[in-house]
Amino acid sequence: MIQVGVRRDLRGRIRHLSCSGHARFDPEGGVDVVCAGVSALLGALAIGLTQVVGAPVSLLAGDGRLRVRVPARMSEDLAGPVQVLLETTVLALQEIQENYQGSLKIRWLRPR
Repeated sequence: MIQVGVRRDLRGRIRHLSCSGHARFDPEGGVDVVCAGVSALLGALAIGLTQVVGAPVSLLAGDGRLRVRVPARMSEDLAGPVQVLLETTVLALQEIQENYQGSLKIRWLRPR
């Protein structure tokens, strides 16, 4: 199962997103569409944050895992687009969680 952790700050902004694991969803014995979908979303998030927005986020990626940390202080020019990308990604992950139950679990971590 893919585990996703999301933490907001006290103002409601996403400050941390982590993802690890594998869905192991392949009812036809073919491609794991859940892993492929999650990988595509998270890859697009990483590209958007670093190459499009140019945000100074901490990004750690490896086989079957990704961690994004947003710094506490960031210019408003960057903070808005960063939150749009993060919120969109989380909403898309929630859709996957609903449509492929048992393959992905989102945990909401306590705000800091």
